[in-house]
Amino acid sequence: MCDIDLQKKRRWDSKAYRSFVATLPCANCGIRDDTIVPHHLRHRYSPYSGGAAYKASDIFVMPLCYTCHDKLHNGDRDVVDWQAEFIFKTLDAATRAGVLGVL
Repeated sequence: MCDIDLQKKRRWDSKAYRSFVATLPCANCGIRDDTIVPHHLRHRYSPYSGGAAYKASDIFVMPLCYTCHDKLHNGDRDVVDWQAEFIFKTLDAATRAGVLGVL
């Protein structure tokens, strides 16, 4: 019999961080308006966010406006392909603003 860990992965859930991300400009088009939402990593990056059936941890969010968010959910490669870059920029903005700390 093999040892398999069947525990569900715990995700980092932070309303405060998501709220901060929603104040940033859209990571794709740069617009600053009231349609910005924190989008969780998905599509081809799903294995890095817990799998296709799981919502990614909040550390893997990026700010997207309504239009770009819709494009991503519809598989627009011009948005999907840049998710990792968008997340890196979001994490950089959060550390520079003191929202996330680095040990």
